[in-house]
Amino acid sequence: SNYNSFRANLVKRFSKGLQFDANYTWGKALDNTSSLAEAQVENPYNLRAEWGRASIDLRHIFQLAYVYELPFGKGKTFGGDWNRFTQGLLGGWNLDGIVRLQTGAPTNISAGEDRANVGRTYQRPDVIRNPNNGPKTPDKWFDTSAFQRAAIYTYGNAGRNIVNQDGRQSFDVALGKNFRITERQSVEFRGEFYNFPNHIYFGGPNGNFSSSSFGTITSATSARQIQLALRYAF
Repeated sequence: SNYNSFRANLVKRFSKGLQFDANYTWGKALDNTSSLAEAQVENPYNLRAEWGRASIDLRHIFQLAYVYELPFGKGKTFGGDWNRFTQGLLGGWNLDGIVRLQTGAPTNISAGEDRANVGRTYQRPDVIRNPNNGPKTPDKWFDTSAFQRAAIYTYGNAGRNIVNQDGRQSFDVALGKNFRITERQSVEFRGEFYNFPNHIYFGGPNGNFSSSSFGTITSATSARQIQLALRYAF
């Protein structure tokens, strides 16, 4: 296996109610098998044909973690002259979250049959053009016509893991506030929103060339999830 990457970090320490840690990674991971479960060599006499993108190869990854004290309430930019009730209701809210943007992992395309007549079905079809120029829909994620059956008694020329899956854009947000009752007692409210924009992220496409559902996607990630919590401290 081989991995190379470039990584950049930008960190802001807490000041004026804001802190964040952002990083970007541009990388490339190559190997000839990513796990024992994937150890399916097409041709044992040509291991170089297995060299390709690792199953964990994510070319671009951006992550951002942040904490922000909203500028409302006593001592803040807005609401310095609020009365006690307004301050208790609208002041002192905190916003924090995690953002992750990444390109998709690869999918391997299998022939689904023993075209080489060697008693092994771990084979791939021929590829005649770039399959990633497809329509990118659940019914047809990639260009399925870019593949064709290899000639009988031969191995296909398609490389390993050459089809791109859907990327990910994850936005998790939390909003909280601490309500002070007495010097020793307080109530903390917190609302957490996972997949806040309610984006649909598709699973991997069917990579079996012999399947009637070749190129289709039948799974997706969970929809938005909301979690509310109330904590009493004394």
